[in-house]
Amino acid sequence: MDSGVSRHMTSTLYLLKDVKSIRGGYVGFAGNQCGQIVGEGTLTNEKVAFKNVNYISELENNLLSISQICDKQFSTHFTDRECLILKPGFKIPEEWIIMRAPRVNDLYVMNMSTASTSSGSAQCFISRASERESVLWHRRMGHISLRKMNHLVHKNLVEGVNLRNFQLTEDCLDCKKGKKMMKPHPKKLVNSINLPFEGSLCMLLL
Repeated sequence: MDSGVSRHMTSTLYLLKDVKSIRGGYVGFAGNQCGQIVGEGTLTNEKVAFKNVNYISELENNLLSISQICDKQFSTHFTDRECLILKPGFKIPEEWIIMRAPRVNDLYVMNMSTASTSSGSAQCFISRASERESVLWHRRMGHISLRKMNHLVHKNLVEGVNLRNFQLTEDCLDCKKGKKMMKPHPKKLVNSINLPFEGSLCMLLL
């Protein structure tokens, strides 16, 4: 699934049905490489069919164009685990939308130089905190453990923290000092003091 490709394309010929040879144009790849469109056919899984899929033998990955899918009145939804193709007619509530990327020809262009949020507040998409940021929030949160820091932000139990994953590679020196305890003196089996204040006098002489 690719929002940066304008047409469906594949290098796996056996996936296509009703293939016909064509003399198409060239498609540019990364690294100044390119491949020629030499055929097209239909790709289907018996539930949905994609027509006019370009066959390019030099292509390394099979690509489905998001814009071409949306032209069939379907919509797509991406998460951190999967991409969903939704039935025609599905609409996202306006209050759920924080940014828009208008379609320009067959690509979706996001203009980050202007405020394109639908709500008035700015949004932060940073998830992993740097080492310096993690140390800073560790101090702000009263030197709690790393596990507890991540638990608070993952469960939305603290306000004002845009970061979602803290990392600490070094132990906190202040935490070590706070947990440090004096090692107790070993118990003496035989009493070596015979006179009052003899132990204090020995310490003063030393």
